[in-house]
Amino acid sequence: MNKLSRLSLATILMATTSQAALALEATDFADRLVETSKLMGVSFAYGSATAEGDTVTITDFVISTPGQDDIEVPGDVVFTGVVETAEGGFSAERASIADFEYTDEDEGFSVSFVDIAAEGILLPADAGIDSVIEIGFNLYDRISAGPLTVSDETGTELFAVDLMEITMEEPTADGGLSSAYQVTGIRGDLSAIEEAEAQEVFEAFGLTQLNASMSGSGTWWPETGEGEVTDISLAVQDLGSLSLDFAVAGYTEEIYRELMKVNLKMAEMAEADIEIDEDQMAEMSEAMLEKMADLKLVGGALRYDDDSLFMKVLDFIGAEQGVDGETFKAGLQFMVPMALAEVENEAFKTMVTSAVNTFIADPQNFTISVEPEEPIAFSEFEGMETEVEADPFVLVDLLNVQITANQ
Repeated sequence: MNKLSRLSLATILMATTSQAALALEATDFADRLVETSKLMGVSFAYGSATAEGDTVTITDFVISTPGQDDIEVPGDVVFTGVVETAEGGFSAERASIADFEYTDEDEGFSVSFVDIAAEGILLPADAGIDSVIEIGFNLYDRISAGPLTVSDETGTELFAVDLMEITMEEPTADGGLSSAYQVTGIRGDLSAIEEAEAQEVFEAFGLTQLNASMSGSGTWWPETGEGEVTDISLAVQDLGSLSLDFAVAGYTEEIYRELMKVNLKMAEMAEADIEIDEDQMAEMSEAMLEKMADLKLVGGALRYDDDSLFMKVLDFIGAEQGVDGETFKAGLQFMVPMALAEVENEAFKTMVTSAVNTFIADPQNFTISVEPEEPIAFSEFEGMETEVEADPFVLVDLLNVQITANQ
């Protein structure tokens, strides 16, 4: 064999070996993704995985969840910037799927869902339950999707969302693990709703299009078991917004692991194609609730900020009764003390009357909060039905309910 032939053979062998290694690495990456995702309660299956440079392409990607139909991801799932970590896991800069386009000619609408991606992906060397906290909060940095658009047969937009996003933040200095979400640019063409009664309300409120957004964030401190959810909000332009905040204690690392074990079991059942009926789903849900029975409520608040909705409602109701909104408002303020006449808790009655009438007179914001003296385990509420039926203010006192307006 001459030197040229030997060189050619060596080149072919090297190329073949390299391609085999890349294929094996791609399969390892895909398999690791499948195993890791089970801890989140999701089962993945795929047809093949191939690598070209630091790009891994997975075909025939299917998502399975217990009790639900399988979801076949259109096109390929492409991971870019894939490298093996020093610990034996994998990281990827980005994962994306093909844009989704669907048209139903019979119903006369089309759906477009684009730019679906995840960034900062990290797959561990060992996807075990013992390291599930690290896995869960390091699996990705950001998931985003959108715009999502629904349009009619003429191409007129009926409903749309500009962006849906979930982000995982770097751990705080005190060990807190934080995440946040936002859904922006929610809008809907209200003129497309054909019900006459609905159109009557929209016209009275001066609405032709819905514009809204949603957001929220939370932090968990595994070492102490404390957690807080801040500003879970829904804001509707020119109407108002609702926001929720609450804090809990007792959400320990052990509880988190136990919940992930339930997730893992559900994913394994989905992977094995085991049918799950409603009773089994109820049992699993009950099991998860039982594990969280000793979770304690530290405090919380539900707040409404008005942006003209209140007066629009009064104008609408008043018109049905033949009066304007301001006249109806005056009558409403007069009715508040009467509505609370049978309340025996004088301090609570005074607080509610003051807050409600303050808001009615100048609708800015209204807040209902709970501020118990000590954190209360949710299990304490079990068995209180009879006591609460006899005296509903047992809960008011236990939770130290506070009602305020325009603060």
